[in-house]
Amino acid sequence: MIIKSITLENFRSYYGVNTIEVGDRLTLMIGANGEGKTTLFEALEWLFDTTDLMPKVDTKYVSKKKISDLESTESANVKVSMTYVCNGSERIYEKSFKFTKTLSGEISPSNFAVRLYIQNGVEKDVRDGNAALAQFDRDFPSSVRQYCLFKGEQELNIFNKPAALAYLVETFSQVRNFDPYLHFMERAKSLSEKATDNAMSSDRKNTREATRLRGLIKSEEEKLGDLKSELKVKQTEAANFQSLLENLEQNKEASSLLHSTNERLATLKEQLKQAQGEIKEEYNFRLLDEMWILMGFLPIAEEFRQLVAKLDQSKRAQQSKYDQEIGAKKLAKTIQQELVDGHVPLAINVPDENTMREMLNDEICKVCGRPAHKGTPEYAFMQARLDAFLASKKTVEDEEEVEPLFKNDYIGELNRMYNTLHNNMRFLTNLDGFITKAIFFNFEKHSQIDKITANIDREEDSKKKILAQTEGLTEDQLVSAYYEISEWWSGRMQAERSSEYLSTQIEKHEKDLAGYRQEYSKISEESSAAMYARSSQAILKILNAFTAAKQSNKREFLNQLEEAANEYLAQLNKGDFRGTARIVEKPDDSAEIILVDVDGTRVYNPNTALKTTMYMSLLFAVAKLTTIKHENDYPLIFDAPTSSFTGSKEGDFFSVIGDIQKQTIIVTKSFLTEKENSLGESLLDKSKIEKINAKKYRLKLKRPFVEEDLSTIQTVIEDI
Repeated sequence: MIIKSITLENFRSYYGVNTIEVGDRLTLMIGANGEGKTTLFEALEWLFDTTDLMPKVDTKYVSKKKISDLESTESANVKVSMTYVCNGSERIYEKSFKFTKTLSGEISPSNFAVRLYIQNGVEKDVRDGNAALAQFDRDFPSSVRQYCLFKGEQELNIFNKPAALAYLVETFSQVRNFDPYLHFMERAKSLSEKATDNAMSSDRKNTREATRLRGLIKSEEEKLGDLKSELKVKQTEAANFQSLLENLEQNKEASSLLHSTNERLATLKEQLKQAQGEIKEEYNFRLLDEMWILMGFLPIAEEFRQLVAKLDQSKRAQQSKYDQEIGAKKLAKTIQQELVDGHVPLAINVPDENTMREMLNDEICKVCGRPAHKGTPEYAFMQARLDAFLASKKTVEDEEEVEPLFKNDYIGELNRMYNTLHNNMRFLTNLDGFITKAIFFNFEKHSQIDKITANIDREEDSKKKILAQTEGLTEDQLVSAYYEISEWWSGRMQAERSSEYLSTQIEKHEKDLAGYRQEYSKISEESSAAMYARSSQAILKILNAFTAAKQSNKREFLNQLEEAANEYLAQLNKGDFRGTARIVEKPDDSAEIILVDVDGTRVYNPNTALKTTMYMSLLFAVAKLTTIKHENDYPLIFDAPTSSFTGSKEGDFFSVIGDIQKQTIIVTKSFLTEKENSLGESLLDKSKIEKINAKKYRLKLKRPFVEEDLSTIQTVIEDI
């Protein structure tokens, strides 16, 4: 099958009808990111999907630009078609559906259709629906398609797919031709043994011995089946442990580096968490909660202090004057009373109580210095003054209550507020610096966080590079390898010892089985079952021969695949180290393709470009053998298979692909430079692309367009 052209109509960014004429060898579709490369690949995936006649029609396939052109109730079509040549006739295979713009502006899909047109001379045969899918599957079998369409480098290794080896062998080798014979011979073996047993049962002389031997043969066959199954499990375990250990040996430095990197990452992440927790940036809350709002309040506080001081001074002056007035009134009243009593008035507290008692005891007035003997008027005067003083102390509560000048203590409250403020004046004085320090602290923490984050990013990049350089080991395996290597060694040794023991047991039981069969054959030769026994032995030999031939044919197919892969590997890596590709079978019936050096040792961790060419060489080899086996060629279609290649390696690669006798379509962004024209389009590297023998197209967006509006996006295809 050779593709002649591909047409996309209103498929996403491919507005209107867009046709690509495909070359017989290499066809390059070159475009920058976002310019329609992946859309083209997805259109082919949609076209090649034959699993369901009526798949869900997804409106995401509809061109937004076409939708914007339509008026309400108008319709248009989405269609992807491919013209190809198969068995000497030209054919067109297409998928399509209709879409209508509703009054509300929504899109309503309908009329999904699959058609295949076959040109027979001047007549054209049209097949619809299931008939079209069935014919396309015959022209381009699904078993082949899965080895023809690849997106990115990760999908190139076909052995990553489940049961890939078995599928390849069964599909493309002659092994499948053995299966009918093997099934027939296994059935014949069972029937011949049963016929022999029936014939032996009529021989009374040997019936008991024959029954015993047949039981032993059956028992040995069952034991051998169980032992072989268990051996396969143990061999798989040993191979898995060995693979891990071999990979670890090649990646032990990576394992150690990964361990150190993870430790540094853990430390950095803890530092990051701590730094983030120390930041206090709730400035709105801190204005009140931490009294930041008082910054610059000192002048106001001083003015407040002065006002309170003036008020307090004024209050004290008024209170003093008031007290004097009250005191004068009381004194005048006392003097008046004493004048009435005929005494010379003195202040109530002059002299004090102790002095007056002392004067009475000494019988002398120490105020005027004159004697005052008992019984004299002078002594009586001093006694009266003492009694009056004591009486005044007793009757303070009985005196007339004086109304206070200030009924409330507002000025006292203001004074207490000032005292509280005064006690915090040092805080207010330092508040400006404290706020500056707090903000600077947050800035420092942000700077620290930025540095820690940058270090984390660097460590993560280092980690990615370490993992990218490892072969077959995940990060968890690399980490566990640092701690669990002894368990791997122990597991491998235990599996190998079990395998050796099981192999010994299998040999023993195979020998026993052969002995029992020989004994059974010997006694059958002496009976009427001799003919059946000879037939059974012959059938067993034929069955063993077919089994061995199937295995031999499988290995021969893999050798052919290796040989073809190495031919392409040599072409794709001219002038570079490439090694030799080997397909290694595993005990679990899977396989892997590896590179070996000239001395037969495995090449671990080949660079990504070498691995890519190795996988692609295997794909070319499969395609070559497919062509030989099916007598029909098939294309290979790749989306961005060389993203890890260097510029020079990429140019050499495409030059080689262009000269290979194989139809290949590659969607790529290679050959684009960093320079742009006045429209913002990346320029082609014409000096490189002119060297490539290929049909070349440029995919690009029609300008101008609105970056935020899909309805302005249209991919155009230009022939280079």
